[in-house]
Amino acid sequence: MYGKLHSGMITGFSKAPDLYVGGVQLAPQVTVVPHLLRAGIVAGAFYTNKKIGGEFGPSISLKLKTLKASLKGAEMGSLGNINVLIDHLWGTNNQRLAGGGILFDIGNLLTVGLTAHRDYRLKNWWFQSEIGIRISKKKKNPVI
Repeated sequence: MYGKLHSGMITGFSKAPDLYVGGVQLAPQVTVVPHLLRAGIVAGAFYTNKKIGGEFGPSISLKLKTLKASLKGAEMGSLGNINVLIDHLWGTNNQRLAGGGILFDIGNLLTVGLTAHRDYRLKNWWFQSEIGIRISKKKKNPVI
């Protein structure tokens, strides 16, 4: 499970000013396909347009690439992963957000990413940056 902070803007690409949006999320996930696909939910709160709202919905994460660590040609494991995130969120103020983004998972402890969601009900776009930290314990590999 990751705890995330996000910040960005909501825009309709019109002459109206863009709105600031920021908030917090919890994102627990389980592995569906080892080393490739995780699925879970997102639940959070956000602040925009002088209102606090909530959001909730399903999420999947697909690993695109593992960033290898090496020293003088010797493999030393992984620095992290590059993932594509896809989710659908329902908001408490009639938002219906579909979208995703790119996430960099650093050491299976920290995530940094950029996301874009289309609010297909209210006809605007949410662009955000996020940073997350793992708040659950890592699973230990059993010794055989």
